[in-house]
Amino acid sequence: MVEREATPVQNPLSEREMEVARLLATGASNAEIARELVISPHTVKVHLRNIFEKLQVNSRTEATMLLVQRGWLIVPGAVVEPVEAEKTSPPPPEPPPLHDLPAYVAPWQRAYLVAALSLCLLLFIAPFAGAWMAETPDLLTNAKASATAPPSLQLDSRWQARAPLRFPLGRHAMVNLRGVQFVLGGETNGGATLDSVSYYDPGVGAWVSATPLPTPLANLAAAVHGERIYAAGGSHFQPDGTAALSDRLFAFDAASGRWEEVARLPYPVAGAALVADDGALYLLGGWDGQTMRDEIWRFPLQAGEDNGWEQVGHLTKARAFLGAALIQGDIYVGGGYDGAHELDLLERFTPATGELHELAPMATPRGGLALVYDGVALYALGGGWTRTLVNLERYDLVTNAWSNFPSPIEGEWRHLAAVGDNGQIVITGGWAGDYLDSQLQYQSSFRALLPVITSD
Repeated sequence: MVEREATPVQNPLSEREMEVARLLATGASNAEIARELVISPHTVKVHLRNIFEKLQVNSRTEATMLLVQRGWLIVPGAVVEPVEAEKTSPPPPEPPPLHDLPAYVAPWQRAYLVAALSLCLLLFIAPFAGAWMAETPDLLTNAKASATAPPSLQLDSRWQARAPLRFPLGRHAMVNLRGVQFVLGGETNGGATLDSVSYYDPGVGAWVSATPLPTPLANLAAAVHGERIYAAGGSHFQPDGTAALSDRLFAFDAASGRWEEVARLPYPVAGAALVADDGALYLLGGWDGQTMRDEIWRFPLQAGEDNGWEQVGHLTKARAFLGAALIQGDIYVGGGYDGAHELDLLERFTPATGELHELAPMATPRGGLALVYDGVALYALGGGWTRTLVNLERYDLVTNAWSNFPSPIEGEWRHLAAVGDNGQIVITGGWAGDYLDSQLQYQSSFRALLPVITSD
């Protein structure tokens, strides 16, 4: 008489795996099993692997024999000796119960426990504390970054090098006022924050100094409305090395050559974007010293409107060091840095309705970029903050699609500034292992003048 197990072993296979096993026992191939069960041969292989692992066998034959021995599978005409239960020795007797110990902890035990817990807590928060301490300066400056050799420019026929800046520069702002490019503030080598303002005179092919900013500012945003240049937010470092963020909105009057403070921002902010339409300024995103912002604020510039900031929308994701451009009354917002990752987002905000629409994302996430409209298409320039930069991108407003074109600087090229006008793009400075003094012009589109034919 065969000795049976005292406790029956439960079948570990699922219902589907048993269906595969029944066909397996008939000698069917994987393809035949797949046809019978209307599944793919790959799925059959997965089921077989699971069956072998659950049964702890290495072949189809072993699996079939074990299933029959256990009585989980019946094969007509097959006679297999049942598996005998393993004989085991009786378990050892239970040890006598311990007597209850007195509820007393010695002073040295308490001290040891407190010290151990304190050490564990310090080890846990140390990585985060280092990140918190480094977050502000690393986010607002490149002074701590290791400088590398200056990148080699690779200029094709559409690129042209113009007169360089007076000194290497990044984290600055740049605007186009009546065809004249103005560069405002920024950071130069060594981490020095600047209050300088200069404009490019194409007649002499050189940069000319203008009235400096009221205070040194880097990571500022700027826009043009009429004959005035507006500068919003920004940052600088105090003598003790701590970062200070600005909540000021300044305006430069081209006729008088003077700066004045216009208003306070809703909060101090750096790395925001500023756009102007016919009647207002729009402040988007930025970093307030603790968190990334997603608000869109409107500041009216038309006479008769209450000059105060009004929140008119939200971006889909909070971020700073993003790009923005005005196109036919809509604001296009692209890229940015959320504190950990560069973003590939492109959104269109319509001030008239307050609607925000997501558009086709960029092929490459970009932070510290410039978003520029040249009158024909939208261009995303720069990036490489957390991943290698290879190409720049062009967005077609009609097809809602991006296309790539070669970048003259590869690897990283961020915190640059750019403007577009009449089929051309001008890019200044930026960080590419070190701050650059370059001024590059790109022929982004070509316009041909066709003769007018009349019947006269």
